[in-house]
Amino acid sequence: MILLTGATGLVGSHILYSLTKQGEQVRATCRRQSTIGEVEKLFRFYEKGGADELLRQVEWVEADLTDYYSLEEALEGVQYVIHAAAMVSFNPKEARKMLKVNADGTANLVNACIENKIEKFCFVSSISSLGRHPEGKEVDEQVEWQPDDNRSAYSHSKFRAEMEVWRASKEGLPVIIVNPSVIIGPVDWKRSSGRLFYSVRKGMPFYTTGVTGFVDVRDVAEAVSLLIRSDVVNERFILNGENMSFKDFFSLVARALNKRAPFLKAGYVLTEMGWRINHTLCAIFGKAPAITKDTARAAHSRAYYSNRKFSEKFNFSFRTVDTSVKDTARWFLEKK
Repeated sequence: MILLTGATGLVGSHILYSLTKQGEQVRATCRRQSTIGEVEKLFRFYEKGGADELLRQVEWVEADLTDYYSLEEALEGVQYVIHAAAMVSFNPKEARKMLKVNADGTANLVNACIENKIEKFCFVSSISSLGRHPEGKEVDEQVEWQPDDNRSAYSHSKFRAEMEVWRASKEGLPVIIVNPSVIIGPVDWKRSSGRLFYSVRKGMPFYTTGVTGFVDVRDVAEAVSLLIRSDVVNERFILNGENMSFKDFFSLVARALNKRAPFLKAGYVLTEMGWRINHTLCAIFGKAPAITKDTARAAHSRAYYSNRKFSEKFNFSFRTVDTSVKDTARWFLEKK
């Protein structure tokens, strides 16, 4: 039996689909039963005829990362754990809550895994917890994270969560960590990378000069499904399809959605002014900011990520960003 946390999210739902396609029995956690409907829609999108059969392989349980005892109950009879649950926010007001869920919640889970003698634990982390190459070269698994003022609260929370996983490995829990880049795939317009597609759909004239990695959610799910049953332990793997500029990425999205591509360059000064103005207006009207200091500066960051370790070890070929964008756009257009 495999326990999967975060099964209703973008990554978790695809891991769930990948595992059930392989015939695995999965116990999947959710915070409330109402979110399961979105997972069922996703299964039917991919599996036109056999979705119900796959869904019968899933045992749903309500569990909360901040509630240790609910995790202990969820782990009964489980041999493997895939931890894909996380809180993602760039709202400064939610920083403390995010640290509690992502870091303290992961500590609760690995402690419960140690207590229940789990055979293997896979943590879905993020490239945000990796370091930056000082010479602008590709970041690989050996580039260590360094705290600095430009790190987001989300980055800190994922790094802290990783430290809990490595600590658990020292206490006897066999672990694997994967660090996906920006994950592209079918999800609600207002969640995860769906917001990138939503912004283009609404009309987004500006682009920035940043560069980052992008990866198809199906590749992440397949990699995790492969790793949890492999003999590899106590290692990390970057999961990245391609490195691409934001301008090129949003142009692909615009073309797939039949919208106009961004055509006005937003320089550093403009985005710095933008997040400050937005912050002030949101403070006055009590709304969550649409752009923050972290997202504004990330839009100009240029980082390149290597997928060589995972690709060579498992002879794995990642999908292109163009393929990911087209397939994801088809999901959004069909749901429209």
